[in-house]
Amino acid sequence: MTLRLTDLTPHERQHLETCVHEAGHAVAAALLGGRIHTAAVADSRVWGVTGKTVHDDVPDGSWASTVYAGPWAQARWRAGKRPTQREIYDVLATAAQHDDRALLASGGTQAVDQRLTGLLTRCWPGVVRVAQKLHRDGEATHADVCAALGITDGGGPGSVQLANIRAGLRDVPPVEPRRKRKHIA
Repeated sequence: MTLRLTDLTPHERQHLETCVHEAGHAVAAALLGGRIHTAAVADSRVWGVTGKTVHDDVPDGSWASTVYAGPWAQARWRAGKRPTQREIYDVLATAAQHDDRALLASGGTQAVDQRLTGLLTRCWPGVVRVAQKLHRDGEATHADVCAALGITDGGGPGSVQLANIRAGLRDVPPVEPRRKRKHIA
């Protein structure tokens, strides 16, 4: 039997959306030259589902883009396509209020690099792979993000491979479809 999104409980759906949200932050930070210390998603009885991505500073002017990437990824996951601004604002107003405050403090959506959403769209398979890692293990590192993007030179501000992805000269590997398991009777 195939599991569908409609089969998930609201709590399971929230956990999955949080994984996608944090994956969006992690991938954007790496693409913009930051190094990920950790991206983590936890589910506790006290705090519920929470996520946090911690990374080195990104180059000047990139902070708003890194903040915006999490809610954008979550809105894309919910919509199943490139989200509208209204869908992004819905995420910022509900599930990502801390990102909304950080985005406002960094200059608002006007400070977001206009190329970010196109870059995240091209790198969506990498976001999905990082979200899968977060869902499976609860944590993803810089090495995991680089692997999800197909980067072998370590990433960071001097990465030629990341520059090629940003310039549209290098593709992110597609997400492999899951193989069907053989049932042994």
